[in-house]
Amino acid sequence: MCVRCVPRLKLFKWHGHAEGKLHCVRGIVQDINMSPGGASALESLSPEIINGLFREAQDRKRPDEVVGLAETLTQGGVKLDRFQQVGVIFAHLQLREAVKAFSVLIDLYEEGHKLPERASYGIAEELAKQAASVDESYYLLESRRAAGGTVPLQAVNMVIEACALMGDLDRAFATWAELEQLGLQPDTGTYNSLLHTCVRTREIASGRRLLNHMTQASISPDAVTFMHQCSLHVMAREPDLALAVLHQCKDADIVANGKTYASLINMCIRIRKSKLAQELLAEMESHHVVSEGMKRKVEQAQE
Repeated sequence: MCVRCVPRLKLFKWHGHAEGKLHCVRGIVQDINMSPGGASALESLSPEIINGLFREAQDRKRPDEVVGLAETLTQGGVKLDRFQQVGVIFAHLQLREAVKAFSVLIDLYEEGHKLPERASYGIAEELAKQAASVDESYYLLESRRAAGGTVPLQAVNMVIEACALMGDLDRAFATWAELEQLGLQPDTGTYNSLLHTCVRTREIASGRRLLNHMTQASISPDAVTFMHQCSLHVMAREPDLALAVLHQCKDADIVANGKTYASLINMCIRIRKSKLAQELLAEMESHHVVSEGMKRKVEQAQE
């Protein structure tokens, strides 16, 4: 079948016949599994052909085809590149298969790749829809460790981030407590996800303890850390401390993110410090795109 499928695959390439091409790929893989000589046929699937198959499935808005193609190629020994793996993650998310998307994510992290923010948030958001999905994802990591494999810390952080979106403080801290068993040490991302959980659940005291623990562990904060720290002070009605966080961010030579500025601006409007709100808005515009709604809100506060 390989002898016939490869030239047919090339022919289908020029006729835009997606189903025909996928059928040929399956035929090639079947021969590979049945005959050692079939491996030479697999080599005929050039990166150009594979990329074309993925693009067509995506253009046709058929996530099931993307997943099926990925499974077929993987069975045949083809190593998908980063962009193809990210495409598979988005396909699983479209199919509401959060745990399968997470499984692909583990491999990406293991290979040292980063995930686009949209895909990363999408996985956490989808996992958070069901506690069982969060638990199953953690079980994948636990099983990987039990089998002698390594566990990417970013994947554990993703589980904690899903707990944050669920507003489940107990699950988040329980996952953190298991890091040592997984052979890992927390990093800035770990603390950020834990802090996010505290913000979502309004656990101000727990958030402060985390920040102290982070300092004692000599783990450097980033823009997200400062954002959550600011949110905790805003919730605690500590405007001076919230504003001080912005100065700490600058002292660390870190640009505060848009959410930090928005939180501080809204706080200043509430406490009737409209001039300061205007100054923060001008500063925000020098670093980020500012919505018209935010501009109008600040203008109305001046009246």
